[in-house]
Amino acid sequence: MYLFDKRVPNRTGSYTYLCLGHNKWVDGKSKRVWESIICRKDKIEESLPLLKRKLSGRPPTMEARPFGLEYALLSICEEIGLANIVNQCIDKRDGTIPVGEYLTVLVINRASTLNSKSKMQQWFDKTTLARCFPMLASSLTPQNIWNQMAYLDQATIRAIESQLCQHLVSALKINPDCFLFDPTNFFTYIRDHKKNTIAQRGHNKKKRTELRQINTSLMVTRDECNLPMMHETYEGNVPDVTHFKEAILRMEQRFKAIGLDMPAITIVFDKGNNSKEAYEMLDKESIHFVSSVRPSLTKVKPLIGIPLSTYEVLWTKDNGTDVLGYRVTTDLYLGKVNTLIATFDNDTFALQEYNLEKTIATAETALTTFIGRQLNSKPQWKDKKKVSNKINRDILKTKELRALIPFSITKTGGDLLVEWNVDASAKRDALKGAGKSFIFTNQNTWSTADIVKTYRAQKGVEDQFKAFNNRNRISVMPMYHWTDQKIRAHVFISMLALLVSNLLYRKLRQHGIDTSNETCIEELRGIKEIHAHYNDDLPPDIDLTRMSSLQKLMVKILDLKRKYLP
Repeated sequence: MYLFDKRVPNRTGSYTYLCLGHNKWVDGKSKRVWESIICRKDKIEESLPLLKRKLSGRPPTMEARPFGLEYALLSICEEIGLANIVNQCIDKRDGTIPVGEYLTVLVINRASTLNSKSKMQQWFDKTTLARCFPMLASSLTPQNIWNQMAYLDQATIRAIESQLCQHLVSALKINPDCFLFDPTNFFTYIRDHKKNTIAQRGHNKKKRTELRQINTSLMVTRDECNLPMMHETYEGNVPDVTHFKEAILRMEQRFKAIGLDMPAITIVFDKGNNSKEAYEMLDKESIHFVSSVRPSLTKVKPLIGIPLSTYEVLWTKDNGTDVLGYRVTTDLYLGKVNTLIATFDNDTFALQEYNLEKTIATAETALTTFIGRQLNSKPQWKDKKKVSNKINRDILKTKELRALIPFSITKTGGDLLVEWNVDASAKRDALKGAGKSFIFTNQNTWSTADIVKTYRAQKGVEDQFKAFNNRNRISVMPMYHWTDQKIRAHVFISMLALLVSNLLYRKLRQHGIDTSNETCIEELRGIKEIHAHYNDDLPPDIDLTRMSSLQKLMVKILDLKRKYLP
């Protein structure tokens, strides 16, 4: 081993470096087989502390910190100018930290870790985001966060969301022409309070009818990334059909704000939003729609009995089963000639048939248990009327079940006898509409297959609601806020976290990464920043953990090393 000088040229000239080398005898000659640059020769004195560290031989203390996912999300926030847009929409003149910086960190947290406001500072300190947000190093207290959220009233939220959509369309060249719309609800533990009008009792989708709930609607683009373009948080007792009419007006304003041509737009929604007034509003603005309708409607009922032999094959799914369709014209709702399509999917039929069999079996088991354990055991269970009420109220709870399982109660001696059977005719009637759906649209020039596929894309907005219920990240739940304004701000932060996550996935897909969104998230989460501490006055050496080929590609696409690694 020996020291030597080495002249290294560059664009502006050349520098002499002090190097360490190692020679070996090869074929009777001394040959340098290894060398390492130590430092520039003219900067030896400046480099002495670092040289001492490298040559001391003492192992460093290693510390791992989150890097990949947090900085990937930050890169998207910066790309869409989230902080700048928020600060433009909020007139904050007290000279303190702008709301946009707070909101960016809250969105990154919501999209990556999901913890309470009281643990926000602890999470922030464990990351290295302080390099980009030094002003927040000790400012993420719950009270400070709530103070910033107070700026996010309903009008400000709508203004921020509108400007973000305009930026997506203009700067990122997103030009959607088909949108998916759907409402959902989230239960809360909020009691009645004069400062809260949003949390109301309604038909909760998780069956928590004893609790108050808030409603949220979401409109997303129809593509593989389903970017949120509009959301509304509103009272939990407002029916979907009522809110949809108000949402159409908001959609119209949003489309005009981002410069979309109304006749080129198609909105996809389900039958829970249907009303004559809503269709008339869409028709007035020349907005196209693809929706489902209830089979119980007078003009839809005749399609239920159409034999499958008259349906056409629309396409064959990957598992080999066919999707069938039968197309007619109708003047449903609007009094104009539009398109009505009955579809049949054998996989859906099999699932609905299985569920019907399971429902019948569960009811029969409950009947058998009641007869074996309770019937005739007490005076009340020897009363024919009370036994009938018990069966109808607690076992055969629905009109459909009572039609499927008719029962009779007779008295033999002093005891009652309950007999029942499964009505085969009623069962056939129950399965007549199984596997079928009915789609209504004014896109009369589209092919039947395109219309059906467009309606089935509605699954995209339902998947976004699944993300809203993901307890690992993004989730709206749990909700610890209780005033109307804070609840709206809380849901807005979750919506922004969903938007940033989906934009991240979109960018990775555009650069050839063809894996699921969750796989990308987990791979990015696995990239850690390693700090090597040498117990001296110098800052630690910083590098990234060993990465897979996919992780290396994502770091390269997002340019994370150059932008964020010191």
